[in-house]
Amino acid sequence: MEKRDGRRKRGVSAARSDWEWRKEEIKSGDLESITYDVDKVDAVKLDFDIEGREWNPWINYSSYSDGLLCIVLEKCFWLYNPSTRERKQVKFQSDRKFCLGFGFSYVDSIDDYKFVRIHPLGKIIVEIYSLRKDSWKSIEHDIWYSFHEPMGYPLNGAIHWDYNDYSNCGFIGNPISVIVVFDFFEESFQTLTLPNTISGSQFGNFGGHLCMESRSRWGDTSEFWVMKEYGVKASWTKILTMNDISYPQPLCYLKNTNIMMFYKSEGLAFYNPEYRKFKKIENEGIQMLFVYPYVENLVSLNYENHFTTEGNHIIPPILNLF
Repeated sequence: MEKRDGRRKRGVSAARSDWEWRKEEIKSGDLESITYDVDKVDAVKLDFDIEGREWNPWINYSSYSDGLLCIVLEKCFWLYNPSTRERKQVKFQSDRKFCLGFGFSYVDSIDDYKFVRIHPLGKIIVEIYSLRKDSWKSIEHDIWYSFHEPMGYPLNGAIHWDYNDYSNCGFIGNPISVIVVFDFFEESFQTLTLPNTISGSQFGNFGGHLCMESRSRWGDTSEFWVMKEYGVKASWTKILTMNDISYPQPLCYLKNTNIMMFYKSEGLAFYNPEYRKFKKIENEGIQMLFVYPYVENLVSLNYENHFTTEGNHIIPPILNLF
């Protein structure tokens, strides 16, 4: 593997889909050059098309972790490094089509990239792929979860899904919203609790922290929360309230400012907390499905052949799906 400290600059990778032709493209732009005064974000098309690769926008997804983009298809997934243009196809271990959840993450503690798929088969079957070993393994768990979305979010060497827990809510009570976590190092599940004020929410990864977007109790604004200390419920902090209830997806802060970049249904936008208003950004007319701010990384997909731990001081980058 190439040294992992060969990072250079922040960028943004965008995947789009033409719903009529089912053609997928990946484009990249430089976040370092974007300021609040710009009205348009330019992007360069990367050399990875998914046309003819069994792309199905209803069941397939993309994810991003620590320099690598993971594109999940029906029978396999692709790993792609936007910085080096290197790619690798990985076929699923089994042909089980029904999947409760899946996710892709870099695991700092063992310096490996891992992918997980979770299947119901009497017990829960968890299939785990290791890029370092280039192999799969299966384990069983005596639990059952039904996630809101199958794709989970990577953070701290684990995958996170949102889940409604009905176990302690009574016959007519409201379920408790929790985050289900699969830890790749322990190969086990745990749950994280959300703030008591949150309902009807969705979450992600913002600047290396779990983040949560939720409508206010009165339903007239959206609130943006961050878990400042991982795993500690009391550390959930509301850092932004917006006059918007469409669940815009946060991407990043603009460099050296408190202005945030979001994705809304109509495209990219800045949010100025002083004026509590969004400013739309043109983005070449691309209909985007997924956007991932990333830091350039020279990690090789021939991971097992060039393994080194030198220079590994990694802070997970931002992941957001929309």
